[in-house]
Amino acid sequence: MATVTFQNVSLQFGAESVVDDVSLDVHDGELLAIVGSSGAGKSSLLRMAAGLQPPTEGTVLIDGQSMANVATADRNVAMVFQDNVLYPFMTVRENVSFPLEIAHEDAAEIERRVNAEARVLAIEQLLDTLPSKLSAGHQQLAQAARAMVRVPDVFLMDEPLARLDQHLRGKMRRELRLIQQGYGVTTLFVTNDQADAMAIADRIAVMDRGRLHQVGPPLEVFRHPATIAVASIVGSPPINLISAKVVEGSPGFWLQMGTSRLRAWPEALGLWVGRSVLVGLRPDAAMVDEDGVLAGTVEHVEYQGSHSSVFVQLGGTDETIEVRYDDHGAVVGAAVRLAVRSFSLFDPDTGRALAPTSDPAR
Repeated sequence: MATVTFQNVSLQFGAESVVDDVSLDVHDGELLAIVGSSGAGKSSLLRMAAGLQPPTEGTVLIDGQSMANVATADRNVAMVFQDNVLYPFMTVRENVSFPLEIAHEDAAEIERRVNAEARVLAIEQLLDTLPSKLSAGHQQLAQAARAMVRVPDVFLMDEPLARLDQHLRGKMRRELRLIQQGYGVTTLFVTNDQADAMAIADRIAVMDRGRLHQVGPPLEVFRHPATIAVASIVGSPPINLISAKVVEGSPGFWLQMGTSRLRAWPEALGLWVGRSVLVGLRPDAAMVDEDGVLAGTVEHVEYQGSHSSVFVQLGGTDETIEVRYDDHGAVVGAAVRLAVRSFSLFDPDTGRALAPTSDPAR
């Protein structure tokens, strides 16, 4: 199909920097999810790839060719948006066939390709239906059919699942992944829901305030976040960030958090003795254990069905962290101890990771 390359791309509107010097390679045939909060610059990257918005600086290339002077209509790029952008006065069949009619394809070829897309997406029975009669999920499938019927080189999806309920959202992301894999089309999938990105992407790119912070396979980004922003955006429930003072030990180092100490090994901490760092602790990386190294008091409990989210105030601090209990035995006011499986360390000033995830059991 095609590769997509952003070379030192920036986008400014007056004094506001929307995208700041982003370089990113999207591999041929992969699904790359761009994740971040609102205002991160995700959709702006898609608009630049589509030709809807020229970059202020830098270059967008598709299959190694600069798109600087290539019109949107000549890029063979298809888009699906979060809002219903089907023509309301046309049936699904007419909506799906419209790009082919604009391209002056033969009528028999149009019918063949429209019917083929409808079979792939299981919307054959809806071809003669108006968009207003469709569910939100079927509207998204009709949009996908209209985009894919062109056999695009690049498929761009901008928050296509945002307006769906959780059940339909899960079903639709599986459908979109199967479509993408079936066609092997290079796809950029923009979302502010990290669960969507983690579930279907080959790689994810994490953006925050116009900057690209990290690119990699979902599990790698989850386990080894490069910055505090990445750690906070990727993962649900959100990561706990705890202030700690580095104390020299023998061997290794200790992270002092109020009345609790956590063992840490990275050699890089030798430069941080006596200074403060931020400890990134995932809620499911801590467990109740009478021999645990973290001591605290249960402050609040939220029942989640299969487990409980328990909020524990660490002893000797004002910090409250969220941990996951696989049972429902937590009692507000009870003293608990927590064992820690893994954690990350960050520079509180720059926000950058100090070392890979640490193993306190070493």
